[in-house]
Formats: sequence, structure tokens, C-alpha cells
Amino acid sequence: MILKKLFNLNEYGYKNIVDDQLKISGLAFDSRLVRPGYLFFAIPGINTDGHLYIEDAIKRGAAVIVYSDPEISFPPHREQTWIRVVDVRKTMAQISAQFYDHPSREMRLFGVTGTNGKTSTCFFLRNILEDDGHACGLMTTPKNIIGPDVYEAINTTEESLQIQACLKSMLNKGIRQAVLEVSSHGLALGRVDGLFFDAAVITNLVAEHLEFHKSFEHYFSSKKKLIEMVEQNTKKSYPRFVIVNGDDENCRKIITESHLPTFTFGLRPENDVFAEDIEYFVDRTEMKIKTPKGNESVQLSLPGQHAVYNALAATAMAIFSGIEGEKVAQGLEHTHRVPGRWEVVNAGQDFMVIVDFAHNWHGLDSTLSFIKKMVRGKVITVFGCGGERDRNKRPMMGETVARWSDICIITSDNPRHEDPRQTAEDAMQGVSKCKKEVPVESCIILDRREAISQAFSLAQAGDVVFLAGKGPERYQVYHDRIICHNDYDVALELLKERNSS
Repeated sequence: MILKKLFNLNEYGYKNIVDDQLKISGLAFDSRLVRPGYLFFAIPGINTDGHLYIEDAIKRGAAVIVYSDPEISFPPHREQTWIRVVDVRKTMAQISAQFYDHPSREMRLFGVTGTNGKTSTCFFLRNILEDDGHACGLMTTPKNIIGPDVYEAINTTEESLQIQACLKSMLNKGIRQAVLEVSSHGLALGRVDGLFFDAAVITNLVAEHLEFHKSFEHYFSSKKKLIEMVEQNTKKSYPRFVIVNGDDENCRKIITESHLPTFTFGLRPENDVFAEDIEYFVDRTEMKIKTPKGNESVQLSLPGQHAVYNALAATAMAIFSGIEGEKVAQGLEHTHRVPGRWEVVNAGQDFMVIVDFAHNWHGLDSTLSFIKKMVRGKVITVFGCGGERDRNKRPMMGETVARWSDICIITSDNPRHEDPRQTAEDAMQGVSKCKKEVPVESCIILDRREAISQAFSLAQAGDVVFLAGKGPERYQVYHDRIICHNDYDVALELLKERNSS
């Protein structure tokens, strides 16, 4: 695309325009991906600064540099076009949408946000939409799906450039609808700016990521932005509406100022979509879903109350999109697996091993309380708290795990630049507090693989070992290295070693 069509060049600060008719062959914010004729966005990130990689981008052939650092007052390379902006990330969102010709204008776009349950809700909804006979793209925490192609995701919500490129690829493959998992970071940082959302679902709202948002009010307003984006969508192609958890006070509050049609889901019968006659099993859930368009009996492959809420969220979104109840039930029952969500590891052992992404006190409470009610043996939980994340939630996580576990082993979960021992000790404060009320054994084993191995050595017939926090993640991030680690793979390997010995 021609540079002049991408930028209204009069709106920006310092610029050294070599040729406003220059043809831009591609966009990149990672200098390693730059090719001749590319436009490079120097994004100031959390761990590094894109301005440090401008020289590398130029060596690789970047024709245009978009930056924000005012200290770069006279760029040394006069043969490149330099454009200074106030916010590189938000500029990238606008330019990416323009470069890829606004693909979301030609699609039906569903956004799913909330504190917990986003990924599972996305998988449920995509399967319903596909079973209704229409191809559907997916962008979530564990993977992005474009037709037959599956890609590992980097962030819950990718950078705007990646989102626009994926949506364009979907369109090119004839896929005209997509489900996007939308994080509070993605909303606050402008990663989803420039998208035209047709409908939004809010799964629930509990204080989370306060190390980034600093207050629940900012977290709340970031989530609310998704609803505002649906309101601002000027497309006429599809009906616009919002789905929220009617059992959640904060979800009810977030729609008080919305002018869009709003519908609720939950366990209470006053919701538009609700469940009754629920029967929980350790490996499935059976229930009847009641909607304004009829009732359906459903058997989910995922157990627990949280799975019911996620299925109801997807059901509400689908029903009010015009999909028949029979197709909805079919799509829910075809969702056999969500990566890193209640994945059972079975190598023939006489105890149960479950891998789950539960990584805050609310998610841990939901899953562990269910396990405690459903099993007769001991509950052994291995968990950690993320480094460089909200310290205030760590004791809450420790207390929650201790309340529902017989044995809890505190380990590492992406320590990043923080001392993993300190992170674990923060969680142990909550465990110690709970020990005054309930008997629970606890210890700290910082090596996560060793912690899992110890849990297996303590497990007996009928027990459950719950590996919490990392779910589908495939790496453990330290300050000086990144090592390969996936709880499911490690658990399976250790169980096989245990059996052979």
C-alpha cells in the first residue's frame, strides 16, 4: 500500500518523508521479521523497547520507521522515512487496519472478555457456529485457528498487526466470522482498536491484573471498552448486542449505561438463558438449558460449575445470533477438549491427574471446591503465583488452595525478574493463615518439575493431583532464560517413568 494512503502525514510530528508515494510491502513490530520495503513500529514494551531495534530493522531493509521517543530528534539515517507519533501501539492499530483493508468490516466478529472462562467460552461458541454450517476463525490464549491451520498464540489478545493479518487471512480463506478472546490488557493497550465487533460477552468480573491496572476501576473500565466498541460499530450487516453473566453483580453494573440490546445468562431462572437439573460428574456435566427459543438437554465433556457458566455464555451468544437450539446443543457436546482446561493425564495410574489454567483465587476456588466435593481421596494441589504480577492476590491464592486441599505444594509459575522464593513465600502467608482453621500439609518446591514429581509420590489410589496455573503454556520464564515446560507433557512423562520403575 502507498504510504500516503496509510498516513495522513499532516497529523504527525517530526517526519522525514523520502517519498509519500513509497509502496509499503509489509508491516512489523519485531525487527527480526522486517523485510525490504517494510514499515517498522518501534513499540515501547514492558520488557524491552522497540526503539532499541531500529538499527536492526534498518539493516534488514525497513523503509519507514514509526517511533515515539522525542530524544530521537534528528535520525541518523536520512534515506528512511521517519514518523514520530504520540502512541506507537495505537498508531499501529490504525495503520494495520488500513493496510489490511479493515477485514472486520466484512466479517461477523464476536468478542469474549471477563476474568475467568474466556477461552472455554470461545471454544464452545466457535464449535456452535461451525456446527451451524459456517466456517469460523478463532483467536484465543492457547491457539489461533484459521480454517485447517492452527498457530500457537503469543498473547491472550495478540498485537493489532497480528489480529488484522489473521482476520485478513480468514477472509482470504472464505471465513466470514470469528471469535476473539479479548483481554483487559488488549483493551487497555489498544490492541483491538480498529476492529468492528458485532457482539460481546462478559463472562464475569473479579479484580485481576492489578499490577497493570492499579485499580479495579481501571480494570472495569478496560473491560467496558469492549461494549463501547460494539456500540460504535457502524456496520449494518449484523445485529449488535451484549451478553453478560446475570449472576455477577459487576457484570450487571457494566451494562447500566449501554444502549445496546442486552441479554443475561446464569444459574438463576430470572436470566434470559439459564440451566436447571444440573448433574455434576468428575468427567462430565449433564443439564437442561432453558432459553426464550426453547429448551435443550446437554451433556458437556467438561465438568464443574464454571463449565456450565461458560457453556451458558456461548449458548446465549449463539441463540441471540439466530442459531437454533438443536445446533447449539450439538456444538456444546462436540467440545471435547479445551487446551489446558481440565485436561486429565492418564498413564494407567490409580489416582487422577488434572491440568488446569486456574491462576487466580476465583478460578482456584471454583475448580478446587468442585474437586473436593466429587472425590473421596486426598486433593494434592501444585500451584504457583506469577512473578511481577499483583502481590496482593498471592496470599488469597494460597488461602484458597489450602482451604480445598489436603496437601498443597507451592512452586514457580513464570518467575520472570522476581525472586521465585519471595513469590512462593507470599503465597505461603495465605496457606499459613488457613492452617489455623483446617488441617493441611504444605511445602515449597521451586523447581516445578520436581514439585509435580513430589505430588505424584504422595498420591495414593483414589486421590486427585491438581496442577494449577499454567494450563496450555509451554514455557517457564525466568529473568535470564526461558525453558520448555508444559504441565501436561511433564506429568505424562513422570507418570510413565513411575510406571516403568
